[in-house]
Amino acid sequence: MIFIYSLIFALLLSLFFTSNIKKNYWTYYLISIFIGIITTVYEVLRITSGVKLYGFPLYLEKIFIRGYISIAFFILVMFAGALNTKWEITRKLQSIRAELAIMASIFIIPHSIIYFVRFIILKLPKMFSTGVIPKLYIAYILVGIIAFIIMIPLFITSFKKIRSKMQSGHWRKLQKRAYIFYFLVYVHILIIMLNEKEIDLLKLSTYTIIFGAYTILKLIKSKNNRQAKLKIAS
Repeated sequence: MIFIYSLIFALLLSLFFTSNIKKNYWTYYLISIFIGIITTVYEVLRITSGVKLYGFPLYLEKIFIRGYISIAFFILVMFAGALNTKWEITRKLQSIRAELAIMASIFIIPHSIIYFVRFIILKLPKMFSTGVIPKLYIAYILVGIIAFIIMIPLFITSFKKIRSKMQSGHWRKLQKRAYIFYFLVYVHILIIMLNEKEIDLLKLSTYTIIFGAYTILKLIKSKNNRQAKLKIAS
């Protein structure tokens, strides 16, 4: 349910504050950075000195550090490029697609750093001492690292000043790597759920339906675009 709440929040924010996000995007970036810093500091203190949050603050912290809010924004970015452009919701999302992608990337950075540090400091020494290597855990860490590496240039080139200095063809070619990133994000989430003691079928179904629906819509849109180009050419 945390993911669903995160997705609803991201969608409502994007639809009701479209113009504000477009106009004051740096305010949203700075807020995202501030939240990222706060969650990172807390996680560092939790790992090193056992500091703990309780109640609603802990619930909010989980939303950000576990990547729920980031994935929610990335899903909006995905569907902005897959939905019918005649729909108002599509036009709104497309108008702030770059801003949403940047916010999503900012939110995922603390998640990536903290979980990688936890792997190096907490999990890796335990693996060496016990000789037990959990394959699924290693798999989702590796997939997460690859996805993060692919995301970095996509994140940087989403900024208007960076994009304006690039050739349009090169920028578009680079941005196509986003499809690989989306696929790896789904695989990362899938492996995490398979690694749990008890698989949450509702959670698994929700992610699968969302990413599956995006894939189908994107393929249909790509096919329609190719057919339209062929008609124009003929």
